[in-house]
Order: sequence, then C-alpha cells, then structure tokens
Amino acid sequence: MVILFLILGYLPLIGILFLVFRRHSKKRKGGRVTMPGIPQKVIYPLMEQQYADEGKDLLEDEPLDSRTYDMEILKNKICELLDREKLYLNPEIRVSDIADRLFTNKNYVAQAIKLRMGKNFCQLIHFYRIKEAIRVYSLNPDIQMNELAHRVGFNSMTTFNGAFSRNTGYTPAEWCKEYKRKNSDDYEP
Repeated sequence: MVILFLILGYLPLIGILFLVFRRHSKKRKGGRVTMPGIPQKVIYPLMEQQYADEGKDLLEDEPLDSRTYDMEILKNKICELLDREKLYLNPEIRVSDIADRLFTNKNYVAQAIKLRMGKNFCQLIHFYRIKEAIRVYSLNPDIQMNELAHRVGFNSMTTFNGAFSRNTGYTPAEWCKEYKRKNSDDYEP
C-alpha cells in the first residue's frame, strides 16, 4: 500500500520530466525546430534559420522559391520605403524605425538586408546617404563638405568620408574634383 502511494505521488513529477525531455530531444533535427502538428512556416516564418544552419549563401540571381520569396518581397519594400520617404536622411534612423513602418520586426528587416542585399543596416543607410550626397552636390557644386554630410544624415565627417570611400572608391574631395573636371566647359573625354 505504501509503495502504491509513493508511485502515485511521484507519477505527476515523472510525467512532467518525461514531457520536458521528450520536447528537448525532438527540438532540433537537421538544423530545424520540429514540433508535431505545427508547420515549419509557423516556426520560422521566413525560413532564414535553415540557411544559417546549412551554411548556404543566397545569391541575387538565385531563382526565388518558397524559402526566399518573403525575403525578396521585404527587400523590395525596404528599398521602396527608403526611396519614397528618404528615412536615411534622419541621423537617428534605426532598423526598428523601418520595421515599424513595414509592420514587421527588426530581425526580419535586418535578415532581408543581409541576405538579399549583402549589406548590414548601416551599410545600406550609408549607401543611400552617399547616393543622395552625390545628387545634392551635382545640384550645388559649391556646397561645403561638412554641410553636405550633415544634410544627408551624417553626424561625423569621419563616418561620411569612410562611407563615401567605400561606396565610390574616392574620397569626397577626390570625387568632387573629378566631378568638376568632367563637368567643366573645356572638358574633352
């Protein structure tokens, strides 16, 4: 009788331990989280963890399949938003600002930028800022470099110079000199 009470007393504890161990043993299989009855798409809505686990590299010319389709759509929405609203001009822009505008989370935005554009968030924002700096300079070649940097969202000349060099292959001064040379009246190619 005493043994029966002991067994019945420990039965719930044994059941809980069994469920915990069962869940942890089935949690990872082949780099994917698996749970019975829950589709993979719910667990990893954008299926990017699989690419990270398998070490696959996404290429721009890769045909879209169900795993990359959502990332490609999100990348296009990010680019459209940046082109349309010029959020990159805000020196305090954060990945969460873009995620909020697109009604998604910042991890998906960062993954889409990384996987589909091959850049991180700062590199993407710097790219757009440098593109805008070139446009502004072409409209006003007499603008001072520090004013140009601040107008396009940079807080620091050092960051502006580094981003400009990475995106164009020239320092801002070299690029401006070349631009003026090419656009002068006496320039002959």
